[in-house]
Amino acid sequence: MARKQDNSGCGLAALCLVIIVAIGKCSGGGSSTDEQASVTAPAAASPTISTIMHVASASLNCRAEPAPDSRVVEKLSRSDQVDAGETKDSWVKLDRIGGDCWVAQRFLSEGAPDPEPAESSSPLYSPPPSQPEVDLAPRRSAASCGIKWKCGQMDSCAEAYHYLNDCGVGRLDGDGDGVPCESIC
Repeated sequence: MARKQDNSGCGLAALCLVIIVAIGKCSGGGSSTDEQASVTAPAAASPTISTIMHVASASLNCRAEPAPDSRVVEKLSRSDQVDAGETKDSWVKLDRIGGDCWVAQRFLSEGAPDPEPAESSSPLYSPPPSQPEVDLAPRRSAASCGIKWKCGQMDSCAEAYHYLNDCGVGRLDGDGDGVPCESIC
């Protein structure tokens, strides 16, 4: 009889194991079905989710259909905020007060675009900032500057000053004190 008791104990343990597994599957399956129902029900009931976007081009045509040859319904300007919804190929449907319309997706951005650059006369060339003109050539006053270029050629101190200041012969002032040809001035 001892053997019968051992067999019944194993049977009872197996039965308990089967019951525990069955309860686990029933409770796990029920919650999984509930989660799936809660996930799919709102998604099926809700319309397309809209996202706030900004017009990134100078101007943008909003069209009746998602096609480039479709009728223009509204014109939008740079930085306009729009509610972007459904997408179809490279087109985005906008929810507008006057009615929905479509724009090419590449002309929208998630953030506000930078201000439009100021227009210039030529987009390829912009002149450098103005700088004062520097006269690199020696100054000459009319025809009074001759070919004299060293102190030994000067006839007077006044002529040396003339060649230094008016003609730009800087070598006459060797020490840079503003006095030319110090041997005669």
